Formats: sequence, structure tokens, C-alpha cells
Amino acid sequence: FDRSDALSAQTPKGRRVTRKALAAANITLIENADIAKVASDRIILSDGTEHCADFVVGAAGATPHPWLPDIGVDHQDGFLSISRTLQTSDPEIFAVGDCNYMPFAPRPKAGVYAVRQAPVLHDNVRAALTGGAMRAFHPQKDYLKLVSLGDKIALAEKFGTAFVGPSLWSMKDSIDTKFMRQFDQVADMPSPPIATTVALGVREILSQEPLCGGCGAKVGRSVLNEVIQTGAGAKLPEVTSIKGDDAAMIEVGGVRTVMTTDHLRAFANDPHLMTRIAVNHALGDVWAMGGKPKYVTMSLTLPRSNREIYQRTLHEVNHAASVGLAQAGAALVGGHTSIGSEFSIGFSVTGVLDGDPLTLAGAKPGDCLVLTKPIGSGVILAAEMRQLARGVDVASCYRQMLQGQGVAAKILAPDAHAMTDVTGFGLAGHLANINDASGTGTVLFGDAMPLMTGAKALSAMGVRSSLWPDNRQGSGEVFGEDHVNFDLLFDPQTAGGLLTAVDGQKADDLVKKLWVSGYPAAVIGQVTDETGVLRLT
Repeated sequence: FDRSDALSAQTPKGRRVTRKALAAANITLIENADIAKVASDRIILSDGTEHCADFVVGAAGATPHPWLPDIGVDHQDGFLSISRTLQTSDPEIFAVGDCNYMPFAPRPKAGVYAVRQAPVLHDNVRAALTGGAMRAFHPQKDYLKLVSLGDKIALAEKFGTAFVGPSLWSMKDSIDTKFMRQFDQVADMPSPPIATTVALGVREILSQEPLCGGCGAKVGRSVLNEVIQTGAGAKLPEVTSIKGDDAAMIEVGGVRTVMTTDHLRAFANDPHLMTRIAVNHALGDVWAMGGKPKYVTMSLTLPRSNREIYQRTLHEVNHAASVGLAQAGAALVGGHTSIGSEFSIGFSVTGVLDGDPLTLAGAKPGDCLVLTKPIGSGVILAAEMRQLARGVDVASCYRQMLQGQGVAAKILAPDAHAMTDVTGFGLAGHLANINDASGTGTVLFGDAMPLMTGAKALSAMGVRSSLWPDNRQGSGEVFGEDHVNFDLLFDPQTAGGLLTAVDGQKADDLVKKLWVSGYPAAVIGQVTDETGVLRLT
């Protein structure tokens, strides 16, 4: 179906050849067809005509986003008018590709112009920022159009002429293959050379892998435990301190509350995304103790910029935080901002308890271990920093981190003997916390552990978070190094799932309830009486 005359941009010969190829392939071309509706099994035209369809694919021409005409610059039918320097009527706004209109040299919408505008855009943005001279863009008059006709034959058109043949198909296949490979084979950027004379230790620091973001950028479990055990904290009668637990419990006036704080170094250049993930990450400690999040303050560090960007980013962060907290029944009641070298965000959360808190100390030998989310965010984010991760895997990882655990906590809390959220210490580190507090051990079913898409392959390549060595050292006795998922036990998680010890007879029913509620939960192991030992089988 074509809403107008089909193939109108082709040469007369090109139209004849393409129509002949369509007919030879038993493809019926219906022109000047105005589609009113696409149903599950048919296409309905505006004149009421219906055509049965098992599968529908739509291909549309370039259309400007509806908000473009509203940004206050000159436009042509919604496409932003630009000068030869690629600037709009507002010199601070550049437009390239299909969103622009070139009044000095009108051209059809084609990717070739966007590609050739790229280096001019690069140079002119630099010139705008540094006060340099701008370049003019001179679009080519025409471009080569290659259309595959089937049977490894292609049509080529340029400057009003058209040719057909198998050699043109080979040329098209070579061009397309080379272009697509660029997305999978990205060359590494070389590291800057280290100065000849540096202070002791600098060379070792600079030669290490880049520091991970999220919960991969924290101090390891072994160091924290040593400091906490030797530190002299204030002893207050209203504070109940439980070794290793997720949050502090405070009882004032007969009301039990839990308090916690978490902070993340940015791993994505998206304040909205980072805020929503940081909200879930901070709330996890309260959910893990069976609490209901109520009052939250925010700590935000913004990279140095200007007033307009500060204002815009703060609006974006506040909105994202308010929406995420409201979904959990909590409210943002204050916070603090500062200026630093990079974006980071954290939240301090106060929640209320209706009864006794869920702690790490209640696990019993024979209990089953239920995990509500797959693991692998640390290795995926580390791979993304090195340009090794697939985009689809990174996007899936983000979606997992955006899933809150409030509903999962309500399902698990009534039957939980012990519960925690799996975050920076990795699965092994948080199991070690449960084992230490409960005087138990653990056996994990390695093949039953839910993994994020792509995590297993990246781990097998040797990709690890910068926190991995500390997590491995701080997780105690862990056996099972021959298992393919062993390294992932120490992978730091950001906004991870809940890990719960429950009666073995109730585990399967709880997992079913979690799946119905949208959580990809699984029984991943069992609590044993082998104190302090974790075995992966």
C-alpha cells in the first residue's frame, strides 16, 4: 500500500524495473491508498475496503516531532530551517539530519546528508564554544540509491540514470555489511600516556580498569566490617543496632522506625534514569526489613555548569524522585545540593515498622533462598564503560533496576525468616551477612540463579566490576570455582532484588505469587548448618 503514487522519487527506468520485480515476486502494489486502521488480521482503508493480513510492516517517511515548531525558531512545515552553518534562527541551536530544512539547498530526506553534516556539526559546535570560525555545509546534488530486487540483483540510480545487475547487489551488500559492522566493532580509544615522573602509586592507579558507577563504586565489605567492628559509635537507648543489617531501628514514643542512606555514582548520563534507580536502591534497605518508606531526603552532586542547566536538571531530578517515591508511599521532604566533578545522587530514608523488623539473623538450616531479581548489573555496566556490552542488554539491565521491590516485600515479609536486598557486596557478600548473623551456611544452585541477559557471556569474557576483587576477598569461604557462574557471585548489584530465607514448603508458592506480580523470582539455594560456608553446586 502507498498513500500516493508509488516510487515517485525514482527515475522512469527505475520505476519500470522495480514494478517488474514486485510483480515477479507476486507482490501487489496498491497506490493512493489511505489506511484508516490496522487491525490484528486486516488493513482497513478510509473508503471501507478491507484487506486480510497475517503480518503488517509499516514504513513511513520523515515527519517532524510535533514539539519542534514550538521551540521558538523558524521552521518549514515543522522542520527546523537552518543556515549553511547548520544553525537555526537561534544561533545556539543546531539542527542536522531529517529534523532540518535547508532553504539554501532543499534536498529530500536521506541519511547521506545527515552523515555528511556530522563533521561540519562537530567543527561548528567547537567553534561556537571557542569563538572560532564556522564552516559552511555544501550538500551534494544527488546520491547513489541502491535497491535490492531479490535474487541477488540490485538497482542503482544516480543523476537520472539507472542500472541493474548482480554486481550492484554485491556492492550494496558490501556497503551495508561494512556499515553495520561499525556498531559491533567499536575501536578502543587509547589511554593517554602516563607522565615519565609521577608520585609513587600514581602509575598503578592510572593503569587500573576504570572505576565503576552505581553500587560498583563503593568500599568493599571486608574494609567496612573492620571499621564498623573497631569504630566507637554513640550508644543511645532508643537505637537498636543489629550487626550487618540493612537499616538502623529506632524506637521513639512507642513508634518503631528504620533509617538508612544510600548514594550512587552516576553510570548513565541521564539524571532522570539515575534518580529513579537511586530511589529504588535506597528504598531497598527499608523494604528488606519489612518497613514502609515514609520520609526521604536527597543528597545531590551536580557537575559544574551554568544556572540554566542547574535549574533544568534540578526540575528533572525532583520530578523523577517525587514520582518514584510516591509510588512507594513515601515523600521527598528535603535535601542538599552541591557542585562537584561528576553527577552523583543519594537518598536518606525513614520508614515505619508495624511489627518486629526482619533481620539477617533468622535464617534456619533447611530454609530455601528466594531471589526476586536476576543478577549481573555490575558486569553489564562495567562492559558498557568498555564499549563491550550490547545496547539491548544495557537497556534490559536498566529496566531491571527500575523495578521497585515494595510489592515483593509485601509478598515475602509474612513468611520471611531473614531478608536483605542484594546490592554492592554481590550475592555472595549478602549471603555472608545472613550466614554471619544467623550462624548458618549456604548451598547455591548455580544453574537456577536468574541472570540478566548478556551477563553470563560478559563474565565468561573476563569482564568484572572494579569492586569485584574486594567482594571476592570479603565474602568468606566460597567453594565452587569450577562453575560457570562463580564470578557472578561477587558482581555488585545496583537496585538489586530481595534475598529471602523462607520455609522450604512455602518457597514454590511464594515464587508463583512473585511471578504473577511481575518479578522473575527463583529458588536459588538452601540454608545449611555449615557455619560461614557458601557452596556453589
